[in-house]
Amino acid sequence: MMWRLLRAWHRVAIVVAALSVVGPAYPWGMEGHRTVAELARERLTPAARAAVVKILGNDDLAAIAVWADDLRAVARHQGPLANDPEAHAFNAKFPHNYSWHYVDLPLGAPYVDDSPFASPDDVVHAIRRSVAVLEGRSDEMTRLVALRLLVHFVGDLHQPLHAANGYYDLSDPAHPRLLTDPARIDEATGDHGGNSLFYAHAAELHAYWDTVLVRRLAGGGGDRALVARLASVQPAGWQTPGDYHTWAAAWATDSSRVAVGVYAGLAFGPATLGRRGQLERMTIQLPDGYAARSEPVVADQLAKAGLRLAELLNRILG
Repeated sequence: MMWRLLRAWHRVAIVVAALSVVGPAYPWGMEGHRTVAELARERLTPAARAAVVKILGNDDLAAIAVWADDLRAVARHQGPLANDPEAHAFNAKFPHNYSWHYVDLPLGAPYVDDSPFASPDDVVHAIRRSVAVLEGRSDEMTRLVALRLLVHFVGDLHQPLHAANGYYDLSDPAHPRLLTDPARIDEATGDHGGNSLFYAHAAELHAYWDTVLVRRLAGGGGDRALVARLASVQPAGWQTPGDYHTWAAAWATDSSRVAVGVYAGLAFGPATLGRRGQLERMTIQLPDGYAARSEPVVADQLAKAGLRLAELLNRILG
């Protein structure tokens, strides 16, 4: 539990720093989240669309796609929700919602509820609680808030570094070694979803996947260009069998496996450790051709997120 709290606060500190310097920083980029939402909107059944309109007043899922990220700036009275009483009340009621955006699985590991890497405040549980509200099984938040969160968190879960984490043997900090056996992993040695990995002085691997690759894929055209590019993309294996209440865990497992490729070919340099031996910062080198091989992965993950979000909403609301 101690290391889980440290990991969560480390991620919060990174987001706070980014917000204070460059304004709102969104996982998948704002373009990515809006793209996922629009791809889903286009595939809603008539019944699901009518239910969405009843909740939102329209079917513009893209307009609510980054509400969950805008919450992060509220405590500092920054961002579009700075003076929004609903946002302040939500943060007061759910003070750990900053950790709802991710889960730190070992690379390639499946999501298992009773594993040390799962938490009631992780993204899988956040999706489940949103589904429960939309189904009428819970009233811990309004249906409007639950829909905002669901649209966002399904997107988050398909960013591989929101589902998985590199863990390392740091016995020799000058020569860190990536670990692949979950049984050997110490939670203190995690890289916070790539937030502690720097391929340039102020350039993190996590941000590279959040925004750099998304914008490369969009070619400067924003979310409209991404929607057009991904409209006909149907990645292999996007459909999820079984009870939709189990889908979030299956998607976490899928993204964890995709994350193995995110780390493939990276060269790990010296690591800086904290007083408790935890990883604070590590230099990495991206292999040649990394962006070119990663862009199709981003395209597949965004497309899967849109298709799966639509299917989930159709099941819940249709």
